Amino acid sequence: MNICRLSLRSFRNIEQADLTFAPGIYVIYGNNAQGKTNLLESIYLCSGNRSFRGAKEKEMTMFSSDRFEIRMIFKDRQREQEILYQGGEKRKITLNYVPLSSPSALFGVFSAVVFHPEDLFIIKEGPKLRREFLDSAISKVKPVYQSYLSQYHDILEQRNALLRSIRETGKGRELLSLWDEPLAKAGTAISLLRKDYLQKLNMVSKEIYSGFTEQKEQFSVCYDSSVFPFEDEDTVYSDSLIEQYKKALADSLEEDIRLKYTSVGIHRDDLDIRIDGLPARTYGSQGQQRSAAVTLKLSEAKLLCKITRENPVILLDDVMSELDKTRQDYILNQIQNFQVLITCCDEKDFALFRHGKKIRVEQGKFYEE
Repeated sequence: MNICRLSLRSFRNIEQADLTFAPGIYVIYGNNAQGKTNLLESIYLCSGNRSFRGAKEKEMTMFSSDRFEIRMIFKDRQREQEILYQGGEKRKITLNYVPLSSPSALFGVFSAVVFHPEDLFIIKEGPKLRREFLDSAISKVKPVYQSYLSQYHDILEQRNALLRSIRETGKGRELLSLWDEPLAKAGTAISLLRKDYLQKLNMVSKEIYSGFTEQKEQFSVCYDSSVFPFEDEDTVYSDSLIEQYKKALADSLEEDIRLKYTSVGIHRDDLDIRIDGLPARTYGSQGQQRSAAVTLKLSEAKLLCKITRENPVILLDDVMSELDKTRQDYILNQIQNFQVLITCCDEKDFALFRHGKKIRVEQGKFYEE
């Protein structure tokens, strides 16, 4: 999958831009606040995802306008397609001139994987961001996964409301079975999907991280479940696993009533990310943590390609800082068979760049070199 042409109007500080792209790697450079990240953000919107900065559409619209426009022509394995995304006061999205009901209708049509500086928190902070990374990655290869998650969280909300009521009134324990059964069924299914995906991701990420470090460091990632040990091979959806999930809920019941929320389940699970056998969050250096976060994103892209047979566009925002020359060389020159857009500020950050094109950005204008 490759972007062929991209036109932007009134998108953040970009009043007008018309760019053409070819397969391969692009380095997009310039001083801070010139429009580099804005370009990547506009592309990512065309994948059906929200802004990776958490921005609303009105915040992405140039002050002098009431709407922005993104027009992208891209090519997948079969044909050339066109996405028109007009955001702002009156959103309008079309795919090949056919109106779409919402941005999510673009899921699976155009695929992009993005790394931006806040993704470092996947490694450095608590489990919530790691679960969000995992859930987003699985959803790209299995769109129905989002409905499983939504169902689970709806049930969880009802169970937590009942726990609060029991804590406050002392009544209603007999009603918990109404929520424990469906919660266990949905939670078991999600646990198995997560474990299966992470087993595949672990194999891919080992190879990528090894390339990052010239085989000097080892990387691993696995699923840390609050319900299932998963050391055994029993990873097929079954009544016995559902009963195990229900038992975990029952065992934690008194504590849950005291806390007034459900303390075990897939909403409490984590990813165990290690470098040379040690937790990356605790013992990794800044460069190792950044390498680990980038590895997860590149592994997501490679696995998405293996499963869907479409190679997503890779967007790497401010990825070069805190990386040594070996790791910079890998990013600039060793990512094969993907269209990659890399932003950086300083020309010295891409001194090792051997093959590809450079685009300089100044005040929302783009100059190909």
